[in-house]
Amino acid sequence: MIAITVSATKGYLHAWRECVRGIAAAASHHAEAHFIFSTDESKDAERAANVAHQELPEGWKISVLKHPFKEDAKDYQAAAQCRIAVLQGAGFALARKIRATLCWVVESDTIVPAHSLRMLEWTLAMPQADGRPYYDIAAATYPNGLFLGGFGTPQNPIAEDFLPSERKLAHRLKLCLEACEKRLESPKDQASADREGRRRARLRERVKKAPPLGNVFEMNALGYRRRGWMDFAYPGIGLGSVVPSDWCGLGCTLLSGAALSHADFTGYDGRGTQDLFLCWRKWHPAGLRIACVPHVTCDHIKASPEGVVHHVAYHEPDGECRGHLRVRHQPFVPL
Repeated sequence: MIAITVSATKGYLHAWRECVRGIAAAASHHAEAHFIFSTDESKDAERAANVAHQELPEGWKISVLKHPFKEDAKDYQAAAQCRIAVLQGAGFALARKIRATLCWVVESDTIVPAHSLRMLEWTLAMPQADGRPYYDIAAATYPNGLFLGGFGTPQNPIAEDFLPSERKLAHRLKLCLEACEKRLESPKDQASADREGRRRARLRERVKKAPPLGNVFEMNALGYRRRGWMDFAYPGIGLGSVVPSDWCGLGCTLLSGAALSHADFTGYDGRGTQDLFLCWRKWHPAGLRIACVPHVTCDHIKASPEGVVHHVAYHEPDGECRGHLRVRHQPFVPL
């Protein structure tokens, strides 16, 4: 049995019909599936549930889990992140209750291609020498500024794409950062440590805006290192590839039974994103491996002050860079 979980409150349903149609096409080879829609109690959510009943294949079971949220919280704030964890956690709990052997997690603002689920299923079937599956989490990539997937550590969940030493820093900024780091080595007291920690965070945000000394190929030639996002962790990759990753999003991600059993948000307090919490606090400690599949690219539909933007992901069709990951941006037109 495969469970398909989708979470969305009323403010994240702008591409709902397209999302559901993509799921129906990608999972059409499953005569039976359990579609779990975790949402709020709004009229918009009720209409979305009706769309799911209209669009999904006959024979599938559909469950709608309603939560009494009053209004949408702002993106990436702790309250919003906890709300996402509540929605997704409820979906995972039901998937475990029905003893699903696979759980496909799709986010409502992600449009999955028709071959996505088959490819993710194939990835989870990739064997080790003893025949056991090598991966327990298989994630299609999609653009969110950069393409998701890459490297990190428990202390730094997404590694820096370029270190301060690899960037063109203004002299004053460099001196301020060095002085702050030195003060943090032996702070006078906890209040001083907290104050310097906040200062360092602000300085690092300024550092990230400084241009690198060269492109990623030039920087790797000086000394390879594990970089954070797909564009820099695996530059020039795309069509035909499956690669190991330290982290992933949950836009289009297939979980094995083992990964589903560990997909629990107990201990999450809203700091950092809920998907990174699962990666670093639940899956890595359990010895579960994550695969990122740049062969499968999903579109990302995001609302902005200028309107709803369709981030179209694709592979370069021709030339020396054919097969590489690409993205173009256009207004979203629901059809």
